[in-house]
Amino acid sequence: MDLNKYNVGFLTLGATHDDYSEIEKALHQQNITASLINLNDCEEINWSQFDLINVRECRGFHLDHEVLAKFDAINEQLGNTPLLNSMQVIRAGLDKGVYLKALGDEGVNLIPTRWFQQGEAVDLPTVLAESGWQDFVIKPTVASKCWNTYRVVINHAHDVQIYEGDRLLTGNMDDSIAIFHQLLEKFDLCMQAFMPEIFSSGEFSFVFIDGLYSHAVNKQVAHNSWLAHEAFGGKNSLYQAKLSEIDWAQKIFAKLTQSYGDFLYARIDAVPHQGQLFLLECELVVPRLFLKEADAFAKYAEAIKKRIV
Repeated sequence: MDLNKYNVGFLTLGATHDDYSEIEKALHQQNITASLINLNDCEEINWSQFDLINVRECRGFHLDHEVLAKFDAINEQLGNTPLLNSMQVIRAGLDKGVYLKALGDEGVNLIPTRWFQQGEAVDLPTVLAESGWQDFVIKPTVASKCWNTYRVVINHAHDVQIYEGDRLLTGNMDDSIAIFHQLLEKFDLCMQAFMPEIFSSGEFSFVFIDGLYSHAVNKQVAHNSWLAHEAFGGKNSLYQAKLSEIDWAQKIFAKLTQSYGDFLYARIDAVPHQGQLFLLECELVVPRLFLKEADAFAKYAEAIKKRIV
């Protein structure tokens, strides 16, 4: 291999982020070749040909129950080739019930959240009576792109709006209880109070590259939707974050690095409520980084090269 040429492998499950071609171009400008490697076809790969392995293109990870074991198997074969983000980050970052619960336990201002383990005996009406929630979201702790995500709005027992993603279902309280238990039979779950500010202020994503704050994006929901993801018609725009907001995000990122070590990239998502930011989730393994919105492809490529040279 040309000593002045580097090769980065991007693990994938068949679908990359929309910005991958631009990342390839930015890496080429850094004298780096980008290669896609399907996570399911790794048996014959000669890992020594790569200077770094990047996991950010593994979209659809939540649909593969063996994905963590596959990452582990590859990591054991890499030798001195770095895997980024690292296995320590991957093990925690794939599951909200690990990293997000830990942040809440450390005093981070989470959106009010309840956690449930798969198969646990739960009386949902009792939980709701304790919480006082009339509008809440249920989702698996390992999920992406609003997969198996439901919003429940309770007006009274016989007037309950249930949204599967952005699709409105007809139902009542018994239907919402049935959905909750069907999910709980299969997954660990988190249940979060719905924050109505999503309609007026949207979500805010704070992006970190190479351990430093890079940029922020405001994500607005589409008309007649409650989801800010662009797959449901949401719109993203570059956001000039206030110093106090950046400081808030940096403090959370500092907790993450203290717990899990180094990050090539990370994203911290928040919703404002009563003058404060509340943490919705962090995307630490396969995040959209909004590189196009921030014109940050060169920054991302330079961060990757820095980990090689």
